[in-house]
Amino acid sequence: MPIIVKEFTWKQTPTALNITIPLSQGKKEKVDLFATDSYIKAHYSPFLFEVFLLHDVNIDKSKCLVKEDFIILDLVKREEQEWEQLEKELTKAEKMKLRQEILEKCQEKAKEEFEQKRIKKSEMDRFTVQKAMEIDSRHHEIMDKRRDEQRKIAMDALEEWRVNADGEGSKGVKIVQLPDDKENGVVIEEVTDEKPTPKVEPEEVKVKKVPQPATPHPKKLVKTPVKSEYVDKKRAEASKRVLPALRSQASLDIHHTPRVFPTPSRESARAEEDAWLKNVTLARRATGFVSEDLRPEEQDPEWCKNKGDEFFRAGNYLGAISAYTHGILLSDRLPSLFSNRAATHFALGNFNKCVNDCSTALELLAPPCAANRRARAACLARRAAGLARLGYLHKAIDEMKAASNLMPHDDTIKKDIYDMERAWEQNPDDY
Repeated sequence: MPIIVKEFTWKQTPTALNITIPLSQGKKEKVDLFATDSYIKAHYSPFLFEVFLLHDVNIDKSKCLVKEDFIILDLVKREEQEWEQLEKELTKAEKMKLRQEILEKCQEKAKEEFEQKRIKKSEMDRFTVQKAMEIDSRHHEIMDKRRDEQRKIAMDALEEWRVNADGEGSKGVKIVQLPDDKENGVVIEEVTDEKPTPKVEPEEVKVKKVPQPATPHPKKLVKTPVKSEYVDKKRAEASKRVLPALRSQASLDIHHTPRVFPTPSRESARAEEDAWLKNVTLARRATGFVSEDLRPEEQDPEWCKNKGDEFFRAGNYLGAISAYTHGILLSDRLPSLFSNRAATHFALGNFNKCVNDCSTALELLAPPCAANRRARAACLARRAAGLARLGYLHKAIDEMKAASNLMPHDDTIKKDIYDMERAWEQNPDDY
């Protein structure tokens, strides 16, 4: 349980409030601070400082400073006024209710802030994608513009070359285009004005026919079979081979050697396995109960229960668990075996197993009636004790109240309920 801090100092002005909380020597661990406009809590194990402020403060403008020996809270008042006292006068029930309301309000505020951050992040992601698309579009426009400029430069150069070529052609060069029905393979000779001949007019083209070579026809390939004496011999042997008759059907019975270990048996590990089994047997015999040593008349769940009760009273908890477990293997319908084993697990500190056995016993104690009322109350109380040891104090209180409804005159159960509720009220955040 935490220790409530009562020794602290505070001072005020019309607009501000200062609270100084001393830190114990040797407790320089992490300080958990929870602050709202009307409630402040500081926890530094095992100490707890908690205050319900008389009026609201502006927590967004306030500051907290953690030093070596002090925690200093500089709070800004929402209204300029002098406070008669620091905190409100409330009962434990009112404090618990107000604390729960403040916690729920803070949780809702945290959810709203998380949702706003999520929406803002989504908008930023969308804005980033949009800007990236715009940048990509501008890059494409720049590339298209450069491409068009280079195309224009190339077309202008081509046009200039064509104009120059036309100017040179007017001096005595002319190209005559042959009709489509002419044969391919022609040679064009250019005649200029410098060496005119009487037979050829200027600006004409003389065409000489070039004979086409004959296209050779490919010879058709003929496949010639290749003979092999070895292949012929193997084929002859395969044709003369006689296959054996089919086997007659039969069923095989396979019996596996029982093993304690899940792995296959190996000769190299035989000595180690035997030593382990021997040690386990000696350990079980040391508890006082070995199921293999029982006589046939002792193979009875009731006998195992009575034997386990003897071990439990003698303080031999391991032997009691062995006896109860063997009784459950013989018959898993007796709730007393599970409830007694739960008590033994609780004595050993195995609280998880205790809770599970109590739950199984309550399932077997059905339907609920007056005859099993005391047994059900005992199982509920023991399960509540196990949950309390595991840290689930809120659930343990509900279980203990259910047991009290079955046994309203049991003072022990009432005392346990009072202790649990007191621990819950002092520090509900730890459970």
